[in-house]
This record gives sequence, C-alpha cells and structure tokens, in this order.
Amino acid sequence: MKHAVLLTHGPIGDAIIEAVKGIMGIEDGLHALSVTNMSVAEITQRLLSLINAPEEKSDGVVILASLKGGSCWNVAVSVAKDHPHIQVVSGLNLPMVLTFMTKRESHAIDELATTLEKDGVRGISKFEG
Repeated sequence: MKHAVLLTHGPIGDAIIEAVKGIMGIEDGLHALSVTNMSVAEITQRLLSLINAPEEKSDGVVILASLKGGSCWNVAVSVAKDHPHIQVVSGLNLPMVLTFMTKRESHAIDELATTLEKDGVRGISKFEG
C-alpha cells in the first residue's frame, strides 16, 4: 500500500485527514506532520522517522506539501532526492487527498503524483454567478 504524508504548517494535515475519514470512512496510509516551530533539521528527522517506520513500509510515499518553496517543500524535496520511491507534490488540498485514497493502488508512484497534481488543480474553481 502506498502512503501519503501531509506536510504542513499548523494542523491543516490533521484536518484534511479528518475530512477524508468523514467522507470515505477510512484514513489508512495517511499521516500528518505539522512543522510549526520546528527547525529544518527537526522537520527532516521527523519526516525520515515517519517514512522509515517499520509499519510504514510501502510501495511508495507521496509527500503532499502545503506550499511550494516553503520549508515543508524544501525538506520534502531534499528527502525525495535520496529516495526514488518518494514523490513530492505541493498545493495540498482535499481533492488531492481523496484522489490519493481512490487511485493509490491502481497507479505507479510517479503516475500517482502526476494525477494528484492534476486533480488538485481541477478541484479549484471560481463560481461564475
């Protein structure tokens, strides 16, 4: 099973996981890591611990970062460079995580990351009233 780490500033990741659980009734394979008041070294250590935990061995990991260019993104990219089974996507939103839950078993990890990026953008729209 593939896993996703929602790497965010503040409790955004936990809130999205709760929403997914409410919508789908499941949350297996989703993990939130809030980096509030953490140094880059602490973020890196916590992320690596989460990814490398024995119970988290998986077919791949997608790190969903809240903001491209921020500390979450920078640490995630740094970690992913040394781990070919890790993909990183920024712009974390609920549609992206719902797609992860429904397509993680049918897509290879790189294809899944591309699909999450596209579905995350597709989930954003402006009402034209």
